[in-house]
Amino acid sequence: MEGITFESLPQEIRNEILIRLSPNTLVKCISVSKKLAATIRTKSFKELYLTRSMGRPRELFATIDDKDATTPSEYQVLFRSLHQDQISGEQRHMISISLQGEFMFSPPVRGLVCLQEKNKNRVVICNPGTMKFLDLPMVEADETTKITTQFGYDEGEDEFKVLCTKTKPKTPWENEYLVLTVGVGPGDQEPWRRLVCNVPHTPVHHGVCDRGVLYYRATKSDKSNIIMSFDVRNETFRLIPSPQDVDLNKGFWRFVNYDGKPALVVDETNEFVYEPSGGDAYLEMWELHGYSRWSKNSILIRNWRGYAEDEIKHVYRFRGTTRTKQLVFATIMVNEEGSLVVIYYDIPTETFTRSMVQLLGGGDDEFRFVDTFVHHVDSPMLI
Repeated sequence: MEGITFESLPQEIRNEILIRLSPNTLVKCISVSKKLAATIRTKSFKELYLTRSMGRPRELFATIDDKDATTPSEYQVLFRSLHQDQISGEQRHMISISLQGEFMFSPPVRGLVCLQEKNKNRVVICNPGTMKFLDLPMVEADETTKITTQFGYDEGEDEFKVLCTKTKPKTPWENEYLVLTVGVGPGDQEPWRRLVCNVPHTPVHHGVCDRGVLYYRATKSDKSNIIMSFDVRNETFRLIPSPQDVDLNKGFWRFVNYDGKPALVVDETNEFVYEPSGGDAYLEMWELHGYSRWSKNSILIRNWRGYAEDEIKHVYRFRGTTRTKQLVFATIMVNEEGSLVVIYYDIPTETFTRSMVQLLGGGDDEFRFVDTFVHHVDSPMLI
Protein backbone atom coordinates (compact mmCIF):
# COMPACT_ATOMS: atom_id res chain seq x y z
CA MET A 1 0.00 0.00 0.00
CA GLU A 2 3.06 2.24 -0.02
CA GLY A 3 2.84 5.20 -2.35
CA ILE A 4 -0.96 5.36 -2.32
CA THR A 5 -2.21 8.88 -1.68
CA PHE A 6 -5.68 10.32 -1.35
CA GLU A 7 -5.37 11.95 -4.77
CA SER A 8 -4.51 8.60 -6.37
CA LEU A 9 -7.76 6.98 -5.22
CA PRO A 10 -10.70 6.73 -7.65
CA GLN A 11 -13.01 9.72 -7.53
CA GLU A 12 -15.90 7.59 -6.21
CA ILE A 13 -13.86 6.47 -3.22
CA ARG A 14 -12.65 10.01 -2.54
CA ASN A 15 -16.23 11.24 -2.56
CA GLU A 16 -17.30 8.46 -0.19
CA ILE A 17 -14.61 9.57 2.25
CA LEU A 18 -15.39 13.28 1.96
CA ILE A 19 -19.16 12.97 2.44
CA ARG A 20 -18.50 11.38 5.84
CA LEU A 21 -16.63 14.43 7.10
CA SER A 22 -18.31 17.18 9.11
CA PRO A 23 -18.97 20.51 7.37
CA ASN A 24 -16.36 22.18 9.57
CA THR A 25 -13.76 19.58 8.53
CA LEU A 26 -14.60 20.25 4.89
CA VAL A 27 -13.76 23.91 5.47
CA LYS A 28 -10.34 22.87 6.78
CA CYS A 29 -9.79 20.59 3.78
CA ILE A 30 -10.44 23.49 1.43
CA SER A 31 -7.89 25.64 3.19
CA VAL A 32 -5.08 23.08 2.82
CA SER A 33 -5.71 21.58 -0.64
CA LYS A 34 -6.71 23.22 -3.92
CA LYS A 35 -7.65 19.83 -5.36
CA LEU A 36 -9.95 19.07 -2.44
CA ALA A 37 -11.40 22.56 -2.69
CA ALA A 38 -12.21 22.02 -6.35
CA THR A 39 -14.10 18.81 -5.53
CA ILE A 40 -15.96 20.11 -2.49
CA ARG A 41 -17.17 23.22 -4.31
CA THR A 42 -18.80 21.29 -7.17
CA LYS A 43 -22.59 21.10 -7.33
CA SER A 44 -22.52 17.31 -7.73
CA PHE A 45 -20.56 16.87 -4.48
CA LYS A 46 -22.86 19.22 -2.57
CA GLU A 47 -25.90 17.25 -3.70
CA LEU A 48 -24.22 13.95 -2.79
CA TYR A 49 -23.34 15.33 0.66
CA LEU A 50 -26.85 16.68 1.27
CA THR A 51 -28.46 13.42 0.17
CA ARG A 52 -26.50 11.53 2.82
CA SER A 53 -27.21 14.20 5.45
CA MET A 54 -30.94 14.03 4.80
CA GLY A 55 -30.81 10.35 5.67
CA ARG A 56 -29.42 11.27 9.10
CA PRO A 57 -31.30 14.42 10.14
CA ARG A 58 -30.45 16.39 13.24
CA GLU A 59 -32.43 18.39 15.73
CA LEU A 60 -31.20 21.95 16.09
CA PHE A 61 -31.53 24.00 19.28
CA ALA A 62 -31.03 27.76 19.14
CA THR A 63 -30.97 30.22 22.01
CA ILE A 64 -29.66 33.58 23.18
CA ASP A 65 -27.24 33.80 26.10
CA ASP A 66 -27.15 37.17 27.84
CA LYS A 67 -25.73 36.10 31.21
CA ASP A 68 -22.62 38.26 30.99
CA ALA A 69 -24.01 40.87 28.62
CA THR A 70 -24.49 44.51 29.60
CA THR A 71 -25.76 45.58 26.16
CA PRO A 72 -27.67 43.72 23.38
CA SER A 73 -24.53 43.80 21.23
CA GLU A 74 -22.91 41.43 23.73
CA TYR A 75 -25.62 38.79 23.50
CA GLN A 76 -24.46 35.46 22.14
CA VAL A 77 -26.35 33.30 19.66
CA LEU A 78 -25.82 29.65 20.57
CA PHE A 79 -26.55 26.49 18.60
CA ARG A 80 -26.57 22.84 19.59
CA SER A 81 -27.51 19.85 17.47
CA LEU A 82 -27.67 16.08 17.75
CA HIS A 83 -28.55 13.25 15.43
CA GLN A 84 -32.08 11.93 15.86
CA ASP A 85 -30.73 8.38 15.89
CA GLN A 86 -28.93 9.13 19.17
CA ILE A 87 -31.72 10.71 21.18
CA SER A 88 -31.46 8.08 23.91
CA GLY A 89 -27.69 7.76 23.95
CA GLU A 90 -24.64 9.87 24.53
CA GLN A 91 -24.80 13.19 22.71
CA ARG A 92 -21.48 12.91 20.94
CA HIS A 93 -22.50 14.73 17.79
CA MET A 94 -22.92 18.19 19.27
CA ILE A 95 -21.85 21.45 17.67
CA SER A 96 -21.84 24.97 19.03
CA ILE A 97 -21.08 28.38 17.58
CA SER A 98 -21.82 31.94 18.62
CA LEU A 99 -22.70 35.24 16.98
CA GLN A 100 -23.00 38.57 18.76
CA GLY A 101 -26.45 40.13 18.82
CA GLU A 102 -30.01 39.42 19.95
CA PHE A 103 -31.51 37.48 17.05
CA MET A 104 -34.69 35.67 16.10
CA PHE A 105 -34.35 32.33 14.30
CA SER A 106 -36.07 30.95 11.24
CA PRO A 107 -36.56 27.19 10.80
CA PRO A 108 -33.49 25.72 9.04
CA VAL A 109 -33.73 25.07 5.31
CA ARG A 110 -31.29 22.52 3.82
CA GLY A 111 -28.85 23.16 6.66
CA LEU A 112 -28.95 26.97 6.64
CA VAL A 113 -30.65 29.29 9.13
CA CYS A 114 -31.81 32.87 8.62
CA LEU A 115 -31.37 35.16 11.63
CA GLN A 116 -32.89 38.59 12.06
CA GLU A 117 -31.57 40.92 14.72
CA LYS A 118 -34.33 42.01 17.06
CA ASN A 119 -35.61 45.55 16.54
CA LYS A 120 -32.96 46.14 13.87
CA ASN A 121 -32.62 45.80 10.10
CA ARG A 122 -29.76 43.28 10.09
CA VAL A 123 -30.36 39.87 8.47
CA VAL A 124 -27.78 37.07 8.59
CA ILE A 125 -27.56 33.65 6.94
CA CYS A 126 -25.78 31.02 9.02
CA ASN A 127 -24.44 27.53 8.39
CA PRO A 128 -24.07 26.06 11.91
CA GLY A 129 -22.02 23.13 10.57
CA THR A 130 -19.28 25.24 8.96
CA MET A 131 -19.49 27.92 11.67
CA LYS A 132 -19.81 30.54 8.94
CA PHE A 133 -22.08 33.59 8.71
CA LEU A 134 -23.08 35.82 5.85
CA ASP A 135 -24.46 39.31 6.42
CA LEU A 136 -27.09 40.22 3.84
CA PRO A 137 -27.47 43.81 2.60
CA MET A 138 -29.06 45.96 5.27
CA VAL A 139 -32.79 46.52 4.93
CA GLU A 140 -33.49 50.22 4.49
CA ALA A 141 -35.89 51.13 7.28
CA ASP A 142 -36.23 53.75 10.01
CA GLU A 143 -36.57 53.04 13.73
CA THR A 144 -40.37 52.96 13.62
CA THR A 145 -40.53 50.23 10.96
CA LYS A 146 -40.96 46.61 12.01
CA ILE A 147 -38.98 44.04 10.01
CA THR A 148 -40.08 40.39 9.69
CA THR A 149 -38.37 37.73 7.58
CA GLN A 150 -39.16 34.28 6.16
CA PHE A 151 -36.58 31.88 4.70
CA GLY A 152 -37.25 29.56 1.75
CA TYR A 153 -35.65 27.46 -0.98
CA ASP A 154 -36.45 27.07 -4.67
CA GLU A 155 -35.65 23.46 -5.59
CA GLY A 156 -35.92 24.03 -9.33
CA GLU A 157 -33.40 26.86 -9.51
CA ASP A 158 -31.37 25.72 -6.48
CA GLU A 159 -31.73 29.13 -4.82
CA PHE A 160 -32.27 30.30 -1.27
CA LYS A 161 -34.42 33.39 -0.83
CA VAL A 162 -35.36 35.66 2.06
CA LEU A 163 -38.79 37.28 2.14
CA CYS A 164 -38.86 40.52 4.13
CA THR A 165 -41.91 42.52 5.23
CA LYS A 166 -41.60 46.13 6.35
CA THR A 167 -44.49 47.35 8.51
CA LYS A 168 -45.27 50.82 9.79
CA PRO A 169 -47.24 50.41 13.06
CA LYS A 170 -49.59 53.27 12.21
CA THR A 171 -50.15 52.24 8.59
CA PRO A 172 -49.98 48.40 8.39
CA TRP A 173 -52.10 48.44 5.22
CA GLU A 174 -49.14 50.03 3.44
CA ASN A 175 -46.65 47.22 4.05
CA GLU A 176 -43.66 46.87 1.78
CA TYR A 177 -42.57 43.40 0.65
CA LEU A 178 -39.00 42.64 -0.39
CA VAL A 179 -37.16 39.53 -1.55
CA LEU A 180 -33.47 38.71 -1.87
CA THR A 181 -31.73 35.77 -3.51
CA VAL A 182 -28.91 34.57 -1.28
CA GLY A 183 -25.51 34.35 -3.02
CA VAL A 184 -22.58 32.21 -1.99
CA GLY A 185 -20.43 35.15 -0.92
CA PRO A 186 -20.55 38.88 -0.11
CA GLY A 187 -19.60 39.82 -3.68
CA ASP A 188 -22.46 37.73 -5.10
CA GLN A 189 -25.28 39.42 -3.23
CA GLU A 190 -28.08 41.04 -5.14
CA PRO A 191 -29.97 44.01 -3.70
CA TRP A 192 -33.40 43.61 -2.11
CA ARG A 193 -36.17 43.65 -4.73
CA ARG A 194 -39.66 45.00 -4.13
CA LEU A 195 -42.70 42.73 -4.61
CA VAL A 196 -46.38 43.37 -5.18
CA CYS A 197 -48.90 41.74 -2.82
CA ASN A 198 -52.66 42.10 -3.28
CA VAL A 199 -53.36 40.84 0.25
CA PRO A 200 -51.81 43.35 2.70
CA HIS A 201 -50.59 41.36 5.69
CA THR A 202 -47.91 41.14 8.36
CA PRO A 203 -46.29 37.75 9.18
CA VAL A 204 -46.51 37.05 12.91
CA HIS A 205 -44.71 33.71 13.14
CA HIS A 206 -42.14 31.80 11.13
CA GLY A 207 -43.78 29.24 8.90
CA VAL A 208 -42.50 26.17 7.09
CA CYS A 209 -41.08 25.79 3.59
CA ASP A 210 -42.55 22.81 1.78
CA ARG A 211 -41.62 22.00 -1.83
CA GLY A 212 -40.66 25.55 -2.62
CA VAL A 213 -43.64 27.21 -0.92
CA LEU A 214 -43.63 29.10 2.38
CA TYR A 215 -46.71 28.76 4.60
CA TYR A 216 -47.12 31.11 7.55
CA ARG A 217 -49.65 32.81 9.82
CA ALA A 218 -50.19 36.53 9.39
CA THR A 219 -52.47 39.38 10.41
CA LYS A 220 -54.38 41.85 8.28
CA SER A 221 -54.62 45.57 8.98
CA ASP A 222 -57.74 44.97 11.11
CA LYS A 223 -55.69 42.59 13.34
CA SER A 224 -57.57 39.49 12.18
CA ASN A 225 -55.52 36.35 11.56
CA ILE A 226 -55.06 34.71 8.18
CA ILE A 227 -52.85 32.08 6.53
CA MET A 228 -50.59 33.10 3.67
CA SER A 229 -48.32 31.29 1.24
CA PHE A 230 -45.36 32.54 -0.78
CA ASP A 231 -44.13 30.70 -3.86
CA VAL A 232 -40.35 31.02 -3.64
CA ARG A 233 -39.74 30.47 -7.36
CA ASN A 234 -42.51 32.65 -8.79
CA GLU A 235 -42.31 35.16 -5.90
CA THR A 236 -46.10 35.35 -5.60
CA PHE A 237 -48.43 35.43 -2.59
CA ARG A 238 -51.66 33.53 -2.02
CA LEU A 239 -54.29 33.66 0.71
CA ILE A 240 -54.95 30.17 2.10
CA PRO A 241 -58.45 29.37 3.44
CA SER A 242 -58.35 28.37 7.09
CA PRO A 243 -59.52 24.91 8.23
CA GLN A 244 -63.25 24.51 8.77
CA ASP A 245 -64.39 25.23 12.34
CA VAL A 246 -61.00 26.76 13.23
CA ASP A 247 -60.97 30.33 14.56
CA LEU A 248 -57.48 31.68 13.92
CA ASN A 249 -58.22 34.66 16.17
CA LYS A 250 -58.41 32.40 19.23
CA GLY A 251 -55.10 30.97 20.38
CA PHE A 252 -51.61 31.29 18.95
CA TRP A 253 -51.49 29.16 15.81
CA ARG A 254 -48.28 28.10 14.09
CA PHE A 255 -47.05 25.72 11.42
CA VAL A 256 -44.94 22.60 12.01
CA ASN A 257 -43.65 19.91 9.69
CA TYR A 258 -45.64 16.75 10.43
CA ASP A 259 -44.43 13.67 8.58
CA GLY A 260 -43.30 15.77 5.62
CA LYS A 261 -46.45 17.93 5.39
CA PRO A 262 -47.28 21.41 6.72
CA ALA A 263 -49.56 21.17 9.74
CA LEU A 264 -51.26 23.79 11.88
CA VAL A 265 -51.19 23.52 15.69
CA VAL A 266 -52.02 25.93 18.48
CA ASP A 267 -49.74 27.02 21.35
CA GLU A 268 -52.27 27.21 24.16
CA THR A 269 -53.23 25.12 27.16
CA ASN A 270 -55.80 23.45 24.91
CA GLU A 271 -53.10 22.21 22.53
CA PHE A 272 -53.46 18.98 24.52
CA VAL A 273 -57.04 17.87 25.16
CA TYR A 274 -56.93 15.73 28.32
CA GLU A 275 -59.18 12.79 28.97
CA PRO A 276 -61.31 13.03 32.16
CA SER A 277 -59.25 10.30 33.79
CA GLY A 278 -55.99 8.50 33.30
CA GLY A 279 -53.91 11.42 32.12
CA ASP A 280 -54.15 10.58 28.41
CA ALA A 281 -54.10 13.43 25.92
CA TYR A 282 -54.98 14.17 22.32
CA LEU A 283 -52.66 16.16 20.12
CA GLU A 284 -54.83 17.86 17.52
CA MET A 285 -53.54 19.33 14.27
CA TRP A 286 -54.74 20.24 10.82
CA GLU A 287 -52.65 18.99 7.90
CA LEU A 288 -52.57 21.06 4.72
CA HIS A 289 -52.81 19.33 1.33
CA GLY A 290 -52.06 21.64 -1.58
CA TYR A 291 -53.41 25.15 -1.20
CA SER A 292 -56.94 24.53 0.02
CA ARG A 293 -57.65 21.08 1.51
CA TRP A 294 -57.23 20.42 5.23
CA SER A 295 -57.56 17.21 7.22
CA LYS A 296 -57.86 17.06 10.99
CA ASN A 297 -55.60 14.62 12.81
CA SER A 298 -56.18 13.74 16.49
CA ILE A 299 -53.40 11.61 17.98
CA LEU A 300 -53.93 9.84 21.29
CA ILE A 301 -50.93 10.11 23.63
CA ARG A 302 -51.18 7.57 26.41
CA ASN A 303 -50.27 8.72 29.95
CA TRP A 304 -48.87 12.05 28.79
CA ARG A 305 -49.70 13.78 32.06
CA GLY A 306 -48.12 11.02 34.13
CA TYR A 307 -44.90 10.98 32.09
CA ALA A 308 -44.38 14.73 31.91
CA GLU A 309 -45.63 15.65 35.38
CA ASP A 310 -42.10 16.08 36.79
CA GLU A 311 -41.62 18.87 34.25
CA ILE A 312 -45.07 20.39 34.71
CA LYS A 313 -43.63 23.83 35.48
CA HIS A 314 -42.18 23.92 31.97
CA VAL A 315 -44.29 24.49 28.88
CA TYR A 316 -43.94 21.89 26.13
CA ARG A 317 -44.55 22.57 22.47
CA PHE A 318 -45.03 20.06 19.71
CA ARG A 319 -42.16 20.51 17.26
CA GLY A 320 -42.84 17.92 14.56
CA THR A 321 -41.75 14.37 13.85
CA THR A 322 -38.44 12.54 13.61
CA ARG A 323 -37.29 10.47 10.63
CA THR A 324 -38.94 7.44 12.27
CA LYS A 325 -42.19 9.40 12.78
CA GLN A 326 -41.85 9.84 16.54
CA LEU A 327 -43.57 12.95 17.90
CA VAL A 328 -41.17 15.56 19.30
CA PHE A 329 -42.08 17.77 22.27
CA ALA A 330 -39.61 20.26 23.74
CA THR A 331 -39.74 22.78 26.55
CA ILE A 332 -39.57 26.41 25.47
CA MET A 333 -37.07 27.45 28.17
CA VAL A 334 -33.97 25.97 29.77
CA ASN A 335 -34.23 24.63 33.31
CA GLU A 336 -32.15 25.82 36.26
CA GLU A 337 -29.26 23.55 35.24
CA GLY A 338 -29.14 25.07 31.76
CA SER A 339 -30.64 22.00 30.08
CA LEU A 340 -33.54 21.52 27.72
CA VAL A 341 -36.00 18.64 28.10
CA VAL A 342 -37.09 16.87 24.90
CA ILE A 343 -39.73 14.13 24.92
CA TYR A 344 -40.28 11.68 22.05
CA TYR A 345 -43.45 9.64 21.70
CA ASP A 346 -43.71 6.53 19.54
CA ILE A 347 -47.33 6.09 18.45
CA PRO A 348 -47.35 2.35 17.53
CA THR A 349 -45.72 1.23 20.80
CA GLU A 350 -47.19 4.03 22.97
CA THR A 351 -43.80 4.59 24.59
CA PHE A 352 -41.84 7.68 25.63
CA THR A 353 -38.16 8.59 25.48
CA ARG A 354 -36.71 11.58 27.29
CA SER A 355 -33.53 13.40 26.28
CA MET A 356 -31.69 16.11 28.22
CA VAL A 357 -29.87 18.56 25.93
CA GLN A 358 -27.15 20.50 27.70
CA LEU A 359 -27.03 24.00 26.25
CA LEU A 360 -24.16 26.45 26.39
CA GLY A 361 -24.27 29.70 28.33
CA GLY A 362 -25.56 30.61 31.77
CA GLY A 363 -27.67 27.80 33.13
CA ASP A 364 -29.16 29.83 35.95
CA ASP A 365 -31.26 31.98 33.63
CA GLU A 366 -34.65 30.29 33.78
CA PHE A 367 -36.10 32.83 31.36
CA ARG A 368 -33.82 31.85 28.48
CA PHE A 369 -36.04 30.74 25.61
CA VAL A 370 -34.99 28.02 23.18
CA ASP A 371 -36.15 27.28 19.64
CA THR A 372 -36.19 23.60 18.69
CA PHE A 373 -36.16 22.55 15.03
CA VAL A 374 -36.47 19.04 13.61
CA HIS A 375 -35.01 17.74 10.34
CA HIS A 376 -31.96 19.99 10.34
CA VAL A 377 -29.19 18.60 8.11
CA ASP A 378 -25.47 19.14 7.70
CA SER A 379 -24.76 21.38 4.72
CA PRO A 380 -21.48 21.81 2.82
CA MET A 381 -22.57 25.23 1.55
CA LEU A 382 -19.65 27.58 2.04
CA ILE A 383 -21.33 30.89 2.73
